[in-house]
Amino acid sequence: MKYAARRVVAGLTTMLLVSLLAFVAFDLISGDPAEIMLGTQATPESLAALRAQLGLDRPLPVRYLDWLGGFFRGELGISYQYKQPVWELIVPKVGVTLCLSLLSFLLVLAVSLPLGLLTAGRTGRGEGLRTALNQLCMAAPPFFTGILLSWGFGVALKWFAVGSFPDMGQNMWGALRYLFFAALALAIPRAAMTVRMLRSTVAEELGKDYVRTAAARGNSRTQLLRRHVLKNALPPVVAFLAQTVAELAAGAVVVEQVFAIPGLGRLLVASISNRDHPVVLAIVVILAFWVVLSGVIADLIQQRIDPRLRLGGGE
Repeated sequence: MKYAARRVVAGLTTMLLVSLLAFVAFDLISGDPAEIMLGTQATPESLAALRAQLGLDRPLPVRYLDWLGGFFRGELGISYQYKQPVWELIVPKVGVTLCLSLLSFLLVLAVSLPLGLLTAGRTGRGEGLRTALNQLCMAAPPFFTGILLSWGFGVALKWFAVGSFPDMGQNMWGALRYLFFAALALAIPRAAMTVRMLRSTVAEELGKDYVRTAAARGNSRTQLLRRHVLKNALPPVVAFLAQTVAELAAGAVVVEQVFAIPGLGRLLVASISNRDHPVVLAIVVILAFWVVLSGVIADLIQQRIDPRLRLGGGE
């Protein structure tokens, strides 16, 4: 439990640092929100009044602490562009992006784990073709693959209407079918990378003396994998999959533009263009939380698989 507590504390500390850096950075580079909202023809009096209304006339540390307290209360301020609470604005978008990222991650697992385990340590005819195909999938940018999938399945085959994302509350099946192709575009390169890593780690373990000894005792390949190989081969793969979870969330920002999906990515791009500081800050912190959480969970899973990875004291 001490190890888990340390990882959680480290994750929370990272989140606080990310939120502080993001808050300071946006305050320095985003310009004067009051001037952006009122335009260059605004009078000094109107600018001063709006700054006071938005709380921009207070010192930066005070504004950050107020924002942090509001974040823990679920109050992220008011959008400069949309004139509504930021939390109400982003909650529906979070659900869409979360579904896209999780669906993509499930596709990565469903494809990479069976392929990696089945082909690990096996060579022969077709190996060159498998390697070339794997390299091609790893090199395929998600936005380019998304364009091809959107044209092939949306425009040509009409399996979904490009640019017409169904409302998830009213048509969940239609929304998931639409998200599937975007998730596939995200999953292809990461699945190829996972297959390559899993094949490499499993093949390395299969070549070790203790595995040869176990095989000489009559253990089948399945028994070798389950009893001996996987517990030593999986920790680096788990770490890579945690990185995959984080990168899928980041990649969703681009893929949502290709498929016209109304998620956090489209809202982030629009808010950056409009210099909508509260919305951009909230989305950045949410994405950072996603990355930190995936890392903490991965560390705990790795420690569970192999207790030797535990840092410091015992449970």
